Amino acid sequence: MRLKPIITLITVIGFALTLSVSGCRRASDQAQTDVDTQSANVAPSDFKPDAKSNSKAGAKAEGETASADSNKAETNSIVDKGGEGADFAEREEIRRSYTLKPGADVIVSGINGRVNVETADTDHAEILIVRSAKKREDLQFRKVNIDHDPSELRISVENDRRSIFSAFGSRPEGRQRVMLKLPRKVRLESNGVNGDVAVGEIEGSVDFHGNNGKINIAQATGGASFRGVNGKIDATIAKLSTGGKIDIDGVNGNTTLRFVGEVNADVEARGHNGRVESDLPNLQENKDERRYGHYSARIGTGGPRIEIRGVNGNVSLTKAEKPNAAAKVATK
Repeated sequence: MRLKPIITLITVIGFALTLSVSGCRRASDQAQTDVDTQSANVAPSDFKPDAKSNSKAGAKAEGETASADSNKAETNSIVDKGGEGADFAEREEIRRSYTLKPGADVIVSGINGRVNVETADTDHAEILIVRSAKKREDLQFRKVNIDHDPSELRISVENDRRSIFSAFGSRPEGRQRVMLKLPRKVRLESNGVNGDVAVGEIEGSVDFHGNNGKINIAQATGGASFRGVNGKIDATIAKLSTGGKIDIDGVNGNTTLRFVGEVNADVEARGHNGRVESDLPNLQENKDERRYGHYSARIGTGGPRIEIRGVNGNVSLTKAEKPNAAAKVATK
């Protein structure tokens, strides 16, 4: 009879599963009572404030992570103007300060919330990130990574799905708000951000892709790229010269580009569902290409390319008379 060995095997398997479930419950209970929300992948601050700054900063350790309710002194000058309507009930702050070389790359990715970039005449970056969740224990998910060296600053959100088993479970929702104060001489990249982005005046190019939200740029220099953006774009571009380029690809929303100074460029649109409008001087449209979904023109003597592909919305090219009002507040 093989029935007895089969019963024995089933009993052993059932006992093992019981132990496994019990262990998982104990681990879950322990996680709820002792949640470690701080990420091990956040680079420590390397910028050292002067004595005057230290006197204002008080006794708080540099780079310390604190709750939003904390009244401890800050390690940088960023003021949180509040996340009412954006943050969940449980919140946590991350503050850091880093030195950056002129022309450094700043990359922000995977943020589920607003990103605000203020610029100033400074040699370092200041960061304030507010993480929030519905429950305190949920802050252990979607932690923030910050990687830094003087030529690159990278801010991203951890991917919590580490195994095939965790993929079957639901991941608690988390939100982040990112506030940066950067030197003007940087190159800015944003990808996979689910929220509006406002940027001050920078003396470098910008690259946005996979963003879901409005984008406002007070001023970028040299060139810009907007790919896979779901939202309105309003940007001011300065010094679009040979070697520079503007790439608008797969944007769902109206785009307004404002130009500082004389503009010499070649414009080409393909697969475009909308109008291309311009009040720039010395514009010569190619009448043969003036048909639905196609447009080409030369501005001034031509040169740098403005490429528009697969855009669902109108594109306006105009002179910059004054800074973009929506992004002006991000520049001091």
